Amino acid sequence: MTAPDLQEHLSIIERLKSSVQTSDFDQMFAVLTSELPKSKQFLLKMELKRLSQPCDFYIDLRGHVDGQVRPYEHQGKTHYMDEHAIEVFEQGIREYGRFTLGVYEDVMNTDNNYRVMHRKETEARIKKALDSDDTAGIEDELEAPSKHQARLVQFGSYINRSGERMNYSITVEIVLDNGKKYSAQTTDISVQGCKLKLARQVQLEAGTELGIFFRELEQEYTLDRSNPIRYQLVEASPLDQRSQQLRLKRLEQSNEQEQEFTSFIDRFIRGNKRRYKLNLDNALDAVIVKGYEQFFVPRTSSLHVFIAVHQGKSNPQCALTTENNRASFHYFQDEQQRSVLPQVLSAKRLKQLLQQPEGQRQTLLYCFTHAAKGKLYFYTATTTELLAEPALLTLFQGFGASKKSWKVFQLSFLTTSADFSQLHFQLPGSDTKAPASNTRLLDAYLSPLRFIVSMTDLTDDSSTSWYQQHSYDKSLIRQLNQFAHPKLNQLPFCEAVPVKYVNLRSEDRYLYKTTVECFNAKEEPQPEAFSRDFSPNGMQIETLLPVHLQRGDIVRLNLPDLQKISSKYSLKQLPYEVMAISKSGTIMNLKVLENDQGHAGKEFFQLLIQNNRSKLTVAEEQVKHPGLAPALRNMLIKAVDSFPFYLHRKGIRYEMKAIAQGGLPASLHQLLDQLPSLPEQINIEPLIKHNAVSLTFASQLKQMKRQDPPQCYELYLKVLPQPEGPPELNCHYDYEFNKEPDKHAFIQQLIEDKAAVFCYRIWLSRTGRPDSDFIAKELSYISQYAIHKAKLLEEELWSVVGVGELIDISEELLLRLGIPEAQRQQQRSLRLRLLSAQPTAGATAAI
Repeated sequence: MTAPDLQEHLSIIERLKSSVQTSDFDQMFAVLTSELPKSKQFLLKMELKRLSQPCDFYIDLRGHVDGQVRPYEHQGKTHYMDEHAIEVFEQGIREYGRFTLGVYEDVMNTDNNYRVMHRKETEARIKKALDSDDTAGIEDELEAPSKHQARLVQFGSYINRSGERMNYSITVEIVLDNGKKYSAQTTDISVQGCKLKLARQVQLEAGTELGIFFRELEQEYTLDRSNPIRYQLVEASPLDQRSQQLRLKRLEQSNEQEQEFTSFIDRFIRGNKRRYKLNLDNALDAVIVKGYEQFFVPRTSSLHVFIAVHQGKSNPQCALTTENNRASFHYFQDEQQRSVLPQVLSAKRLKQLLQQPEGQRQTLLYCFTHAAKGKLYFYTATTTELLAEPALLTLFQGFGASKKSWKVFQLSFLTTSADFSQLHFQLPGSDTKAPASNTRLLDAYLSPLRFIVSMTDLTDDSSTSWYQQHSYDKSLIRQLNQFAHPKLNQLPFCEAVPVKYVNLRSEDRYLYKTTVECFNAKEEPQPEAFSRDFSPNGMQIETLLPVHLQRGDIVRLNLPDLQKISSKYSLKQLPYEVMAISKSGTIMNLKVLENDQGHAGKEFFQLLIQNNRSKLTVAEEQVKHPGLAPALRNMLIKAVDSFPFYLHRKGIRYEMKAIAQGGLPASLHQLLDQLPSLPEQINIEPLIKHNAVSLTFASQLKQMKRQDPPQCYELYLKVLPQPEGPPELNCHYDYEFNKEPDKHAFIQQLIEDKAAVFCYRIWLSRTGRPDSDFIAKELSYISQYAIHKAKLLEEELWSVVGVGELIDISEELLLRLGIPEAQRQQQRSLRLRLLSAQPTAGATAAI
């Protein structure tokens, strides 16, 4: 880049840069620089020769410019540039005659380069502050909210309106009961209420009743109004130092004049809503909330168990299962495939959790199993139970971690209600009907549900290795029998309820049973098998005996019975890829493996479906209680206490643009809420340090498919309270440490420095496409009045490529590393003090 002392002579450089290699360069240079001192002439000539030097650099603008980057070939080299950079590059080649340093610098300094944009913004702010001679302006700049902001999405916050609101501004007169009158302006108006801008600070309390004269409407439409329309103040909020906004709702329409005004406003809005535009805020918010909910719930890694209370007795009744947590549900099934969750989540343990303060109802559950004489025995113990006898803690952890069945779960106790089972959004307007209520059968099933226990599997190889290091007295192993669950003839039934938002299959599957001969890659015959269902691109088969295959293996199938009805296609040695296999090893999901010659099985099934569609039965999941999964999903999102976040892709850039919050804010919500942020935003600057999103998370997501299990990370947060202002937050991810002992030393040093240590486990999943049907009604409504806003919403949701769930495991980390009880207690006190320093803003209740 041209040195600052030559910036004033850029016009000369632009005139001469294309002539450096020509014979008349010296003559032109002498004419243009005759008035400059010799020293400047020398520097200018050196700069021109530098810019004309040939360049061998590769240009890669991926992630550096605001534009779509694509490959660009030049003289056998592939550069990555956006359209603007390509124009600058080609212009430079024409001027210099080849790829030079001048061309390279011009391309790297285009106006849409983030570095250039940031520099210009900084210079403009400094210039503005200096021009106004306002030193406070510079100080305010230092205290301004960080640019690293993300949208804060409040799960379950659907704001229903009984009528449409129209953006409409007219002058009205406010009359208080004490006779005082004020002039105000409407900002929007509906049959049931309005918003006003009052250009003076009047002390009004929520609930105050007042009257309004719509003077302009009375004059224009000859309304006979001798009495004002009665309203009640819902909220008064300041807009600036001189004005405030009043939110009002209509009081009961008790007389004929009130009802006439209601009819007039209704007709007025219907006739003018396309002219003055409707207020679509509630519909826009509903699309955002519903859209992000449907990304999160199917990808949650925690197993959410719903607890029913019958006549004072609690019992796990069902669990909401997803692709990510299904393994946790299966873990707690015995040799008869019965769930032992009613034993594991006993009434005694649930009572202990309920007695803890709200927001602290958590514990750790350590588990392992023992197989003997064809039976599976479960051993489980909570932190509270083991700490009652400290010797048992190391014994249980050390012995249990030596077994392959070792698991560590974090239990979080949440409250819920069947009243949350219906969280429908109702569009405003008289043509919109309220959604149907639950059936009596479903209501009877949901009504006893009072609590949710969120079970999060924290087990991984690195953490297990720490538990395995605990020494214990082998002679005391028999004492672990007190934590064994006895075998019972009858167990309360706890069912798995799979959640499903969108059919992620590209095609329907059809139920059909036919003989299948299966061979592995070595052409060895597999156990006798038959099909369960098929589609043109895949098949599910079941074998009578377990097979020793795994995902990714190639098998070849013969379909002897189907071959009898087809002479056109050869249904022998058809190649398929194993996509999934059941825990029992007997059920396999297969995908067609095509080659250049196509696939005879795919062509056969396409023709079979086409000619027999009316005779075939579509494979659909059998539901015992219709509507149960959506109802449980609604109850869950109102109780979630984790920290969901979303990664968006724009071109080649990955960004964390949205954070969600359920019924209770997580500790990270509360910490980040203490940092400066914009309205309805949350400051995420500590989380994205060290290029976590643009490098680590983005690289991981590029390698993942939607059906892949989540990738796990750990985040260590050092928090230092400050005498004034928000605390200092410093984040470190586990991949920044080369060895496990380095992590231990780092955590130990933080504890010795009296800093508060928060540890979070992150589960990062690849998302599928958004469920368009789930938000189609709202998008259609918005498109009628603001199609550009509907398109922006669709673009935002379609750009989501990853969803993460972050859960506080601070206590588990300290126990895992063997931190002494005194230091653990000190850390608990520090964390609680920080979290209670400033209440989280959260989200206001829906009205």
